[in-house]
Amino acid sequence: MKTKNTYSNIGLSTLVAILLGIGALFSSGCGQEKLETVNAGDHAGPAHAAEVAYTPIPHSHEVAGETCFICDASKRDKGRLWCTEHARYEDRCWLCHPELEDKSRLWCKEHSLYEDECYLCHPELRKEAGGSASVTPSAKTSEGGHALFCNEHNVPEAECGICQPDLAASLLPGDDMKVRFISEASAGKAGIRTELPRMSESAPVIAAICETQYNLNTLAKVSPLVGGVVRFVHKDVGERVNAGEPLVELHSAEVAAAKSAYLSAVVELDIRKQSFDRETRLQKQSVTSERELLEAQADYRKAKLAVSNLRQRLLNLGLETDEIARVENEQDTSAQLIVCAPFSGTLVDRKSVIGEAVEAGHPLFTLADLSTRWLEISVPSDHVGQLQVGQPVEAVFPELPNARVAGRITWVDTSIDPDTRMIRARALVTENAEQLASGLFGKIYIAIGKKELSAIVPRESVQRHEGSDFVFVQNAPDLFALRRVYLGAARNGQVQVLAGLSPRDSVVTDGSFIVMSEFLKSRLGAGCVDD
Repeated sequence: MKTKNTYSNIGLSTLVAILLGIGALFSSGCGQEKLETVNAGDHAGPAHAAEVAYTPIPHSHEVAGETCFICDASKRDKGRLWCTEHARYEDRCWLCHPELEDKSRLWCKEHSLYEDECYLCHPELRKEAGGSASVTPSAKTSEGGHALFCNEHNVPEAECGICQPDLAASLLPGDDMKVRFISEASAGKAGIRTELPRMSESAPVIAAICETQYNLNTLAKVSPLVGGVVRFVHKDVGERVNAGEPLVELHSAEVAAAKSAYLSAVVELDIRKQSFDRETRLQKQSVTSERELLEAQADYRKAKLAVSNLRQRLLNLGLETDEIARVENEQDTSAQLIVCAPFSGTLVDRKSVIGEAVEAGHPLFTLADLSTRWLEISVPSDHVGQLQVGQPVEAVFPELPNARVAGRITWVDTSIDPDTRMIRARALVTENAEQLASGLFGKIYIAIGKKELSAIVPRESVQRHEGSDFVFVQNAPDLFALRRVYLGAARNGQVQVLAGLSPRDSVVTDGSFIVMSEFLKSRLGAGCVDD
């Protein structure tokens, strides 16, 4: 539907005469008011009257709430540059690009389109074109193949970040848009500094949080297998002990009874053995009956079984083989029980004092092998498909700034926590594990790919815009490129750039926010050429 316009009452010839009289002719430039002289014979029709001293043409719609491509950005042709300063397509803005105008075609001044493509004035064009009557040149060229060029900032229009900031959201890593300062000295005066990125060979990583914990596969609660009273404590918490080294001495009546029963069974076994040997000799001499021999043999076997059972009982109470041999040799029936370290490690906890009565299973010490540790990891669920057992990890902790803690993933949970939406994993640390204390919280980096050469830049160099990451690369003293990048892990004030930078790119390290402000100034209210 055709929109209504309000035109100025000042005559065109009168205005041109005034302008010529004062000599105020300005060349076109995106963002400033552009003044043009008009020759009545320049155009082939009345619709081609040139525009003088640009003023926006207000328009309205006959139907309340109706919009068009001028007032509704969603109705504009996708990929076609829009001149926000003059409210028209860039390839139809003769104020910015007078060289592109085809004066042989009728011009719709109302909507800044050629008449043969203005479906607002000629709705039948939309039907003839199958629903879309407007011409849609690419973002980089006009309809006739001429490159759109921003004369104000001296860069192609499709690359002008100041005039076309909305295009930044569509950039891929490595693509960029240009931001030109007012002069070559401006960047230096603003304190902008650049440097080449540091290149490092590293793998892409996932950053997550972790907590240190003892390796439960090398952790033991040292406790007696029988109740008793603590008589003596040989070691203390924090000491390193070897496997089999005495820790605690107990007085246990049950141990004394077990020793006595064992020694009695040994004596009974000796008697039964002698009887069986005597009956065997008599049988060979035909002095005794076969029945008496079988009875002696049965008694001997029962005695052997009793000794074996009582010996196993002593083993179950915690006595070692050499201790049982000593009990037998020395006829020891004391109530002494020595609790020893099951393996070499460090005593990390103690719960025993002299005179304390303890039951079977009461923990006396906690023994840990501190040469390895576990890292309990919580990873956001969107990385679930990237986690695998065996992936190398590296963790950092604020309390240990100089410690390099490394290991590998040993377990990945098969379910996601419904409350936190995190997936649990575990890593076994073998490097610098003894420097860790259980309960530390830190950040962990999980390598998910092969090592590749990547750039390292200061964290302050990275700017976040429209949900993407960018850095500024200096192309000339007054020209900077807003470069889309793909980031890796960040640590110690540095961030890894996995894609988008080369070793020769001069990256803005100081004053990156100043360049970003220049890029966004058209959104902040400044005109395209307001400096």
